[in-house]
Amino acid sequence: MKAHEIVNKTGVAKDTLRYYEKLGVISAPLRAANGYRHYSEQHIKELKFIKFAQSVGFPLSKIKLAIPHLANPDPHCPILQTTIRDQVERIDQKMVELDNAKQVLLKWLVPKLNDTGFK
Repeated sequence: MKAHEIVNKTGVAKDTLRYYEKLGVISAPLRAANGYRHYSEQHIKELKFIKFAQSVGFPLSKIKLAIPHLANPDPHCPILQTTIRDQVERIDQKMVELDNAKQVLLKWLVPKLNDTGFK
């Protein structure tokens, strides 16, 4: 499929698609004789994985390492397990930080009873 087709199927912008290709985050598409890129269903899987991985906070550098393993994943891979555990810890830490920020904002949002003039 051509670039505009994969863009329509994945919701990834064409510039982003080219960026991922340039960085080697996605596997290189085949080229037709006229130089047009031809994307496969594997590219759709890669792009959907990238979007998911980014949504849970993985940086492109970590995502790039996982892309070659999508075709033959090993859920028991020690590197994968460590990477996932590390990301879960980062998410837990971020949740604590966000909860603390929420508590501060809520304190600012709700006026104190004594500030209203009522006792």
